[in-house]
Amino acid sequence: MAGEEGSPPRPLSDLIAEAREGRLTVDFDSDMRVNAEEFVYIERDCQAFKDSIRGLQQTAINIRNQKKWGLGEDQSILTSAQTIVHRFRSKAAIVDPGKDSANNTFDILEQHYQIVDALQELHRVIAQRYIEADQVFADRYHELMANTPPSSIGNAALQGPMQAGEGKWR
Repeated sequence: MAGEEGSPPRPLSDLIAEAREGRLTVDFDSDMRVNAEEFVYIERDCQAFKDSIRGLQQTAINIRNQKKWGLGEDQSILTSAQTIVHRFRSKAAIVDPGKDSANNTFDILEQHYQIVDALQELHRVIAQRYIEADQVFADRYHELMANTPPSSIGNAALQGPMQAGEGKWR
């Protein structure tokens, strides 16, 4: 778990704690206005981004688990084919924890997920403070949350590994 001994601290944990305790301050100039719409759309888009990251991580797992690569990896004499297939798999996600590094797609996406999750939580905490202090903000926030249109994040088709029996990239 983040924050335990040996684990990196959670991103933005200090800011989240300050916001919870009511100690986080931001200076706005006269051109800046706080509105419920921004908080609602940040909430929606952070969730969509997190969902998209999870989808990409699943693609990385599928790549790692792909059995047949068609590079001759099933031929014991072609050790270089076996090596390159292992490298491709381990760049998608860890195959052998004793040998592979965290410098792979799955783990890097997990870092991104944690950052987006922390940003989402920070904005939730700040929004909650506004809700508690401003009834107009609270009413608008709840109205928008109930009727938020879907995010455009994550709607693009993904190209991934071959599926069993297809024999071609999708």
